[in-house]
Amino acid sequence: MLSGRRPSLQVSTSGTGAIEALLSSQDYKEFSSHGFDATQYANRVIQAPADSPFHGMDIATALAKLNFGIEHLNKHIHDQVASHYEDLLQQVTGLSHIEEVLSTVKSGLGSLNASFERVREKIVDPYQQMRDKSVQLDRIQRTAEVLRRIIRFMYLLRRLELLMPGGERELPKAALTVSEMDAIIADEDLHGIAIIESESDLVTQAKERITTEGEQLLLRGLSAQTADIATGLQVFFNLGQLASKTRQLVEQMLQSITKDIQAALDVVKLNKEIKEASLAGDSARRPGDTPFLSSSASASNGLWSRLERLMDSIFENANKIYQLEKVLGRKRDPVTHVLFLDEVNKGINGDLLDYFWKGLSASLEREIRLATKASQFLLHAFQTGYPRLLRLVHNVFTRLSVVSGIDYSDETQRPDSLLILRTLSPFEGAYLSRSLSRLLEPVNTAFPERPGPGVRPVPSRDDVDKIIRALSSEMEVAKFDAHLVKAVSKNGNKAIRMYAVKCEQLYGAEAHVQFSGTGPASQSQALVIEIINSLWWMQQSLLRLLEEFEKGASDDPLSDAAQGLSKTLQNIVERSFNQITRDMENVLMKIHREDFASRHASPSRGPVESSTSQYVVEFATRIRWLHRELLSKLQCGKDSREWIRALGQRVVDFFLRHASLIRPSNEVIGRLLAGDMTQLEFVLSQWFGAMGMKLERDLGDSYRALRTFRHLPFLDLDQVRDLSRSQTLPPLILLQHLLARSHPSIPSPMLLYGWSATQYSEWLDLHSTQEAMQLLDRCLDSYADEMKRRGDRSLCPEFNAAKEIVKQNTKK
Repeated sequence: MLSGRRPSLQVSTSGTGAIEALLSSQDYKEFSSHGFDATQYANRVIQAPADSPFHGMDIATALAKLNFGIEHLNKHIHDQVASHYEDLLQQVTGLSHIEEVLSTVKSGLGSLNASFERVREKIVDPYQQMRDKSVQLDRIQRTAEVLRRIIRFMYLLRRLELLMPGGERELPKAALTVSEMDAIIADEDLHGIAIIESESDLVTQAKERITTEGEQLLLRGLSAQTADIATGLQVFFNLGQLASKTRQLVEQMLQSITKDIQAALDVVKLNKEIKEASLAGDSARRPGDTPFLSSSASASNGLWSRLERLMDSIFENANKIYQLEKVLGRKRDPVTHVLFLDEVNKGINGDLLDYFWKGLSASLEREIRLATKASQFLLHAFQTGYPRLLRLVHNVFTRLSVVSGIDYSDETQRPDSLLILRTLSPFEGAYLSRSLSRLLEPVNTAFPERPGPGVRPVPSRDDVDKIIRALSSEMEVAKFDAHLVKAVSKNGNKAIRMYAVKCEQLYGAEAHVQFSGTGPASQSQALVIEIINSLWWMQQSLLRLLEEFEKGASDDPLSDAAQGLSKTLQNIVERSFNQITRDMENVLMKIHREDFASRHASPSRGPVESSTSQYVVEFATRIRWLHRELLSKLQCGKDSREWIRALGQRVVDFFLRHASLIRPSNEVIGRLLAGDMTQLEFVLSQWFGAMGMKLERDLGDSYRALRTFRHLPFLDLDQVRDLSRSQTLPPLILLQHLLARSHPSIPSPMLLYGWSATQYSEWLDLHSTQEAMQLLDRCLDSYADEMKRRGDRSLCPEFNAAKEIVKQNTKK
C-alpha cells in the first residue's frame, strides 16, 4: 500500500505570472493555441500574405525572427530552473520514495492472486461435479416422464381397443381416451418413438370413426329429440371440439335453409313445374272437364305452397337449435363442472340462438332481395300477400313457442322474431299503401265531387256499410299480428277522419240554413239531417267494429277516429239544435208582446182566440212543421230522443223563465197563461208521443215545474212560501213570480238595468243561479230604498217572501 502524500511540482507564484505574461505576448500567442499547425504556419511564412506579421520579409529574416524567439524562450527556461532548483531536487527525492511504495503494492497484489487461485480451486471443481449430476438427474426425470407417458399411451391404446366395440354407450369414454392419446402424440418429446409412431394411424382412424358416430348420434338425437343429444355433445366435449362442432352444425342448418329458400323462390323452376302440370292435365282432361286456373293463379298457389314448406323447414331446424340450446344449458362436465353452453358461446363470441337467428335473417333477407329484384311476380306476390307471408312467419314462432316455452307475442322478451320480421318490412310499406287505397276508395265513392241527378251528396247507410266492410276486411286480415293491425288501424283512422272532414265540409256549405218554414223542407234543410244520420250511423258502425275486434284502448287509432267522429257529430248536432232552439226561443219571446189585459177586457174575441195566445199558436205550428219535415227523419236511435229531450227541456225552462216575468201576475192573467200552458203542454205531448216519448218521464223536473207554475197565480203568499220549501219550482222562477205579483214599485231587472227581455235572458244563460239571485235582490233593495226615501216604512208582503227565497239560495 502507498503511504504519504504524492509529491507534486511546486511553482512559485511569481514564476507562474511570468509564464502567463510570456505566453500572452503577441509573438507567442499563436504557438500556445491548441489548434496550432506547424505546416500551415510555415506556408504562411513563405507566402507572407498582407495580414501576416511576415508580410514584406524574406525567408532569412523570418527564420532569424524565429531563432530569436527560441533563444528568448530558452533563456526564460534557464531562469526558471535556476530560480527553482531546490524544489526540483525535492521532487527527485519524492520519486525514489514512490518506487518503494509501488514495490510494496506489487508484492501485496501477488499474494492476493495466490489466495484467489486457491479459493478458485476449492469452488470450481465441486460446482462442475454438481452441474454434471444435475444434468444427469434432469435427463433421468425426463426419461422417466417419457416412459410414463409411453406406458400411459399403451394403457390408453389397450383401453381404446376395449371401448371401440362397445358401441354408442362407450362412445364418450372412447372420445375422452382418443383426446388424451392425441395430446400424447402431439408432445414433441415423444416424436420419433417407434411404438407411438406406429400406432398414430390407428388413433387417427379411431378418432375419425368416433367423430362420425358422434355426429350421427347428435343428428339422430336432434331429429328424434332423445337423450342421444346429450351423449353426442359429451363425445365432442371429450374430443375438445364442442364449440367448433356446434358452430359447424348451425352453419349446416343455415346452409340447408338457404338452399330451401332458393328453391322456394326459384321462379324458373316454378313455371316449369306449372307448365308440366298443365300439360299433364290437358292430356288427361276429358271433354266437359273444368279448365285449370290461370297461370298467374297457379303460380301464386305454387309459390305459397313452397313457402309453407319453407316455413316447415325453418321450424324443424329452429326446433333443433332450441333443443340443442336446452341440452347445452343443462349439461356440465362432471370433472370441471363447466357448463357446455358457456363453452359454445365462447366459441361463437355470442349467444347460440342469436347466432342462428341472425344468420337466418341475413340469409332470408339476401335471398328475398335478390329474388324480388329479378322477378316482378315475386315482388307483387309478397306486396299484395304480405299478411299471408307474415302469418306463415307467425305460425313458425307460434309452433316454436309451444316447444321452447318462449312467448313470442311479447316482442320485448325475445328479439328473434323481430330479426325475421325485419326482413319482411320492405313489403309492409307497399301493402299498407295498397290497404289505404282500398279504404279511401269507398270514402271517395260515397262523396261524389259532382253529384248528378239522382245521386245523393251525403253517404247513405249502404255507403257507410261499404266503408265499414272494407275496414273490417282489412282488420280481419291483419288481426293476427298486433303491429300490423295497429298499422291498418292507422289507415282506418285516416279513412274515417277523411269521411268526417267531408261531412263537415258539406255541413259548412249549409251552415246558414234556417230551420223554419211552412211547406216541404228545403234541400239544404234535409241535407243537414242526412249528414247527422250518416255521421251517427258511421259512429255506431265503427263502435260495433271496435267491439268485434275487442279494441278500444286509448292509444288505439280506431278509437281515436271514433272519438273524432263523435266530436264532429256532436258539433254539427249542437250547431243545428242551437239554431232550432233559437228559433223556438224567438217565438216564445213574443209572450212579452202579448197584451193579456186587452184580451181579457175585449168582449168581441171568441173563446178560442181568447184562450190561446198568438205566440202559442205560432209555436205549435213551428213544432209540427219541424217534427214533420226534419226531426221525424232523424235516424239516430236513442241519441235522437236525447237531443229532442234536451230541446224540450230548454223550451219548457225558457217558457217558465219569461212567463214568470209577466206583470201583473194576478188571477186574470193567470187564467190566460194557464190556457197557454195547457196548449203548450198539448203540443209538446203530441210531439214527444210521435217520437215514442212521454213528457212526465223524459222532461222530469221541467215538466213538473210547468204543471206547478200553472197554479202559481192562484195561490196565496203562504202557499208560495211552501212551494219554495218543497223545491218543486226553481227558486229563480218563484222569485221572478213574486216580483211580478208584488207592488209595481218593485222594479223588474229589465227596468232596473234598462235591458230588454232578450238581453236579460242571455245574461241568465251566462251566469249562475246565485248570481241571478243577487241581481234580483238588488231589485228588492232598490224598492226598499225608494220606500225609505218616501218615508213609507210599510213594505209589501211579497218583499219579505222574496227576501226569504234570496236568503235560502244565496251562499254566505
